[in-house]
Amino acid sequence: MLGWKLFVRALTLITDNLMAAMKVSLVPYALAVGAGLWVALSYPEWVGVPLDPENPPPPGFVLGTMGSLLVGVLASLWISVGWHRFALLGEQSGGWVPRLNGNLMLGYFGRTLLTFLMALLAAIAVITMLVVLLVPLFGESVQAIPAVGGFFAACLVFYRIGVILPAGAAGKPMKMGEALIATKGQAQTIIVLALLTVGVTLLLRLPLLIEETNVIISTLYQFVTGWIGLMLGVGTLTALYGHLVEGRPLD
Repeated sequence: MLGWKLFVRALTLITDNLMAAMKVSLVPYALAVGAGLWVALSYPEWVGVPLDPENPPPPGFVLGTMGSLLVGVLASLWISVGWHRFALLGEQSGGWVPRLNGNLMLGYFGRTLLTFLMALLAAIAVITMLVVLLVPLFGESVQAIPAVGGFFAACLVFYRIGVILPAGAAGKPMKMGEALIATKGQAQTIIVLALLTVGVTLLLRLPLLIEETNVIISTLYQFVTGWIGLMLGVGTLTALYGHLVEGRPLD
């Protein structure tokens, strides 16, 4: 099954090139971890607390959280572009600080927003259609079906259009129409790939839902599983682009 082969390719890309993966990601991710830990250590009583308008968090926590998110986004862009370029072009960092491809990262950010927006619109359209068609006939007993349908629609659109991300990172920008042509007829492959990626990521997060742990341990565990999820997600897009667009073998 092609979806499984692509997932395995994304996984082995990390395991077979672990040192390169660390060089691409260690410094950027350490910055994100440091920012997140600073917030967790400074305001441990507010970490994970739902927002309550009647009991708002202190300004320092809000600003710290926003700053941590910005650092996290920057780190994700830095790592994603670097890993795409390593996998597709063989570009390696000479040291432990990866190359900061500012223009490529900016373009990657824009393409990511566009891809997520298209996926969100697809999800909304499918959910709305299923709600209109099913709820009047079957009532609230089928309310989960629109949500599931929206999820699959979002995954399908995201991965079909998402090949523009590794393409742009490699300096070979694609248009959305070109991406749709390249991934035409691969709906089953994309759904399997998305389910495997999301499933593994959720399984890694499962211990946090089962057992309450110290806030610092919990934060560190989230960062470790977040790194795996990020590298795996970027890797699946890389494998999809490499195979469907550039015709690279998976064996």
